[in-house]
Amino acid sequence: MPLSPTRRQRAIEFATPKVADLIVVEVVDASKRVRSATEDSDRNPHIGQTYGTPHPDGVKFKDFKLALIKNADDEQGQFQYWFYVKDRSEQDKYNWEFQAAGGANPLYDTVVRTYVIPRYGSDADGAVGGSQTKGEHVFDESIPAINSAMPTTTYDPFGGGLGSSASREDTSYVLFEKKQVRSGEETLDSLYVIEQRIYVKKVPIRRTDVDSEFDTPLKSKETLWYKDDTIYKTTSFKKSTSVDDDDARSSMSVTTEAIFTRNEVPDDFFGTFLYPNTNDSQSGDDAREVGILREGRQLTDNWYAVAEREVMKVDAAGDDMFLVKSYTTYQNYTWPAVLQYIADENWSRRDGGVDTIVYPVYKKGAYSGPTKVKVELFWRVDAFVGTGTSKTGSATDLARINPMLPEPCVFQTPIATVNVPPTLHEQILVSATTGNSHPVYDYIGTRWLFNATNYTDWPDNLVIADSQRPYRGGYLREKVTAYKPEAGT
Repeated sequence: MPLSPTRRQRAIEFATPKVADLIVVEVVDASKRVRSATEDSDRNPHIGQTYGTPHPDGVKFKDFKLALIKNADDEQGQFQYWFYVKDRSEQDKYNWEFQAAGGANPLYDTVVRTYVIPRYGSDADGAVGGSQTKGEHVFDESIPAINSAMPTTTYDPFGGGLGSSASREDTSYVLFEKKQVRSGEETLDSLYVIEQRIYVKKVPIRRTDVDSEFDTPLKSKETLWYKDDTIYKTTSFKKSTSVDDDDARSSMSVTTEAIFTRNEVPDDFFGTFLYPNTNDSQSGDDAREVGILREGRQLTDNWYAVAEREVMKVDAAGDDMFLVKSYTTYQNYTWPAVLQYIADENWSRRDGGVDTIVYPVYKKGAYSGPTKVKVELFWRVDAFVGTGTSKTGSATDLARINPMLPEPCVFQTPIATVNVPPTLHEQILVSATTGNSHPVYDYIGTRWLFNATNYTDWPDNLVIADSQRPYRGGYLREKVTAYKPEAGT
């Protein structure tokens, strides 16, 4: 129906849950405005209204700006819809969406806040006006800063909680990323941009795996860091009251560039393993020290993740050597006979002289069969050396394998012969003489000296094997100690 040129037809729409945020739609007689318009430089009618022009009724519709003009009459084009909108205020009261961390996505509790922000300021050429603030009244890509705390209001269940007068920031949530999009609402797109600000609760993501070889739990965690953060390295996975995390940590300040430039990263941070801190006062399960591997990966231009995982769970340490596991079992091993002495007996002959019989007397007979052994597995970052002289080895040196080396005792004379197979024995001196009345031989004397073997008896225990191999970024050492057999009842 025709509209009187002396008045406007006006409609009010709510733009947000906040009642004061309105959109004013007015039906305007375009023909009347065109007839009264001035001409631009190309002699086209100019009605004197541009997007962003304040509403003519500055008292009743203060701060409302022209955002869109559309034809209201498709047939004649005489009437137009004029849309006036105003800047949104106190958007934090209603603009949040919360999503709890899930099994796969998202990894962190997430709050998404959506803001409708003017594209440009009220000053000349779109500059920020007198009382306007970047990031709040005018869009600015750098405000708020990434990693800044999340703003809250008394209406939010964040920070101090609903109705609380506590600080209007929830520092447990930080700004992770921002997205700017068109609203899809033609009444807003000319003057406003929609910005989504995604806040996450930055907590370490932890897991515990069972070591498939040693059947022990190995812990790991991944921590989210901002490029300018002071980052921390986990020094042991244990309870600690010295930091706000349940792991013992030490700090190290680095930049994003240094994190991923290998020649600038401290050698004791990425890709290396931690020796136990012997100054820690620990007991029980907390006394178990670990080797920790650290790896870094960049997520975005602003964020990176540091993954820290135990590669070895150990029970005890000697210097920089970790005892991973120790157990007792049986394996076949040969123990040589032990010679106690060589005996002799003289047999007198009827025709004069004597015949001498020489024979060995054994302390232990040889044994070959199941033997009790202790297997110890050690882990170390650097390779164990094998140049030492210790029969048991050390924290840095493999044992010098010194097996039992039996030796035979063999001698032969016309009057006596001995052929003792290899045995362990003390030093043995054998002497013989024909005497003065031998019916065949003139007087003669001789002697044989058999030096003691390297072991003169079975040792209580000895290392029979000590080997190493590369394993999980370090070296796994297997040391086998055998224990002498004991006689049964």
